[in-house]
Amino acid sequence: MKHIVVVGAGPAGVATALLLARQGMKVTLLEKEVAFERVFRGEGLMPAGLDALYQMGLKETFRKVASRRLDSWDFYVGGQRRMRVTEPENEGLATQIIDQGGLLRTMVDRAKKLPNFEFLAGWQVSELLRQEDAVIGVRANRGGEQKDVSADCIIACDGRYSRLRQLAGLSITQAKSQFDVLWFKLPAPPSLAEETPFVACLQPDRQFAFYPSWDGRLQIGWIVEKSAHKRGGLARLKEKDWIEEFSLALPPELASHFRAHKDELEGPIYLDVQVGCCEQWSIPGLLLIGDAAHPMAPNRAQGINMALRDAIVVANHFSALKDAKEEQISTDVLSAIQAERAPEIEAVQKMQLAEWQKVEFISRPGLPYFGFKAIATLFGRFKFAQNIWLHEQQGLREGVLSVDLKT
Repeated sequence: MKHIVVVGAGPAGVATALLLARQGMKVTLLEKEVAFERVFRGEGLMPAGLDALYQMGLKETFRKVASRRLDSWDFYVGGQRRMRVTEPENEGLATQIIDQGGLLRTMVDRAKKLPNFEFLAGWQVSELLRQEDAVIGVRANRGGEQKDVSADCIIACDGRYSRLRQLAGLSITQAKSQFDVLWFKLPAPPSLAEETPFVACLQPDRQFAFYPSWDGRLQIGWIVEKSAHKRGGLARLKEKDWIEEFSLALPPELASHFRAHKDELEGPIYLDVQVGCCEQWSIPGLLLIGDAAHPMAPNRAQGINMALRDAIVVANHFSALKDAKEEQISTDVLSAIQAERAPEIEAVQKMQLAEWQKVEFISRPGLPYFGFKAIATLFGRFKFAQNIWLHEQQGLREGVLSVDLKT
């Protein structure tokens, strides 16, 4: 029986561990945290990510997790809604806002029912165990304990700041990203109790978005200049009257709600946006996937969606190896996984960054902003303009390449 160690119980790690354990491989999943809750987790499942979950046989499991179906994409310019795009549903798939922690917990509980699956929570990898030129295991620590876990392959799913990537000597080629994000939470207004829009707000030099989350609160993301906190800017940002900053770009009824709940605003939480891709995703005995291999920008929550698709491709390539006599997973297999996934990752990252650059341009004071406002006012109410926007979003919604689970 092949033994696979998966490090990191985020979407990539949990999905990969579950799929490989189902194939009959012995799987050990290590996670440095003891709980799945985080201050910030991506909550948007695009149709591509939802399709990946359904292919894994998790449709009924997903229905047990707190979620909200997205109803529309609303665009406010100058404090007025200029365009509303109804969220389409194709083949039963539409964007969902989910409790990611709840989903991960439910998937791990399902994997625990398999006798060949082991979950080690609270263990942090400190060292890669090597034999000659290959990785043959990991050394992990929890409190004062130390544990060595040997494996036929290590799959690193430990996020954008991947410790295993550093230990393996692999590096990210960073894409140009000029923005970071501040995240806030606020009670949602009663008007959004039954409706779930994603609302983008634009004013000169002011761009933010919000949506009602699965827990009944608004998630608010504010775009700031890249790494402003490194020049002492974060302290000043925390002192700003954020409610008034938001209210300037909102219609009167929403602005009144924001002001009425001023004392309940949570945040900001700083998100250092890193976008890039490893030139090399593997070394003998170790493979990077998810944000460990290709950290994504936050727009359209592509981190979770691409991670789930990564897991399917890993499972497809590993399925033929579960009975192979060779102990270690070959470097050819690991390279083939990168070769299959890299084109979609690169295309999606390019679309994400193009969207950010467009927002930066149309929010410039003067002609760019007022020109966009005029265009949105004239054409935003027409179906053809809404369809143009949906068409531009197709790759971020549905993926770029076909990803089908073969086992």
